[in-house]
Amino acid sequence: MRARWPRLRSFRLRIALGSTLTALAAILLLYVMASYTIVQRRAAIIDHMLSAHLAGPGFQATPQALWPATDAQLNASFGGFAPPGIGPETYALLRVDDAGEGTRYRSPAWQRILGDAAPPSGPGLHTVEGAGQSWRIGSVTQGPVTIWVAVNRSLSDAQVRASLVRFAAAIGVLAVAMGALAWYLAGRAMRPVEHLTGVMVRLTASDLDQRVSAAEEDLEFAQMVSVFNGMLDRLQRSFLQAARFSGDAAHELKTPLTILQGELERSFARAGADPVLEQGLANMLDEVRRLDSIVRKLLLLARADAGQLAIPMCPLDLRPALDELAEDIGLLDDARPVRLELPDHIAVRGDAELLRQVLHNLVSNAIKYGQPGGWIALSARCKGGQWRIDVSNASDGIAPEHRHRLFDRFYRADQSHQRRVPGVGLGLSLARDIAVAHGGTLALADANPGQVRFRLTLPAA
Repeated sequence: MRARWPRLRSFRLRIALGSTLTALAAILLLYVMASYTIVQRRAAIIDHMLSAHLAGPGFQATPQALWPATDAQLNASFGGFAPPGIGPETYALLRVDDAGEGTRYRSPAWQRILGDAAPPSGPGLHTVEGAGQSWRIGSVTQGPVTIWVAVNRSLSDAQVRASLVRFAAAIGVLAVAMGALAWYLAGRAMRPVEHLTGVMVRLTASDLDQRVSAAEEDLEFAQMVSVFNGMLDRLQRSFLQAARFSGDAAHELKTPLTILQGELERSFARAGADPVLEQGLANMLDEVRRLDSIVRKLLLLARADAGQLAIPMCPLDLRPALDELAEDIGLLDDARPVRLELPDHIAVRGDAELLRQVLHNLVSNAIKYGQPGGWIALSARCKGGQWRIDVSNASDGIAPEHRHRLFDRFYRADQSHQRRVPGVGLGLSLARDIAVAHGGTLALADANPGQVRFRLTLPAA
């Protein structure tokens, strides 16, 4: 199977790279075409100048004494095609042969570069190699005299290559500048998305009234912003309806349950002579009390969902509440050892009754789900302006598949305890909402094997 390139997760980076590579590919294509055109044009200019010199009147009946000057003039003419730092005698070479007298003139470097053999003659220009360089040679014959002019093509090519290398370096700098510009423009284009992301991050159940203004956004993003605002409208209406229904239902059930509980208690008081009736009324009374507890928790959860769980932030000390819970553990199960690691004072701010409910729920779960006769530990320490109150107990542990659902409403990890352990799975969810309303957290903390630890974190007063 063919391997696939890894996909870049950053949309902004993909846009910047895509635009930069596209522009760079276009520039490189232009660079190649321009380089080819320049090389061909340079070669054509050299050939044209060489042909013009050969056909010009300068080579017509030139006296013997003027050939060195003609040689210098040729080097000066073609020197502009060579890079700096090269000796002028190697720009162009001149050779004049007479059929009767032999060689009448030859540039000083001719023999060293092109040798003693007569170069090719005849119409047109020819290319020969000499001393590792490429030379363009043309000739003209006037009676018994043949004149050859050789122009160094290698020097011209070297100058073109040097220019193209500098141009390529400029393309590299341009590519970096294009990449930076593309990154900046991609960031500017992503600002509406980042704006939406910021709103989504700040969005909470109690703050669904936030909206994003589409008036200042680009046309391409205005529709997306409008769809997002419409989704928030529907979500807010649905959430308010659900919260209102939960609160109204719990409130409406509260009164008849109170009446039913009172009637059952009076009937239970009158049924002392009938043990069977008394037991039946006691069972019904327990169920009504259980249902009343559920309704109260649902009412608190509905208020928490709607952001209406008002917490009077009063200074209080949680140490007495923890001491009372330790005494209650001893009364409920005197065979269960209790370990206390508590400071003299645990100063926090909040509602004492609600925080006692959180701690009572944690201790109750430790008793119900802990090992029979196993220990329970209550500890507290202050770190970084936060109180960390841990409720630990000896336990076989909680399976990994249950850990992420412990705070879900109506969820109970140990299904085998559904019938014989009281509860409906609302306690931990309510306890966490109360902790959050106090500016703290409630979570399952890491613990050693053979134990379970829940950690309540509250701001120190």
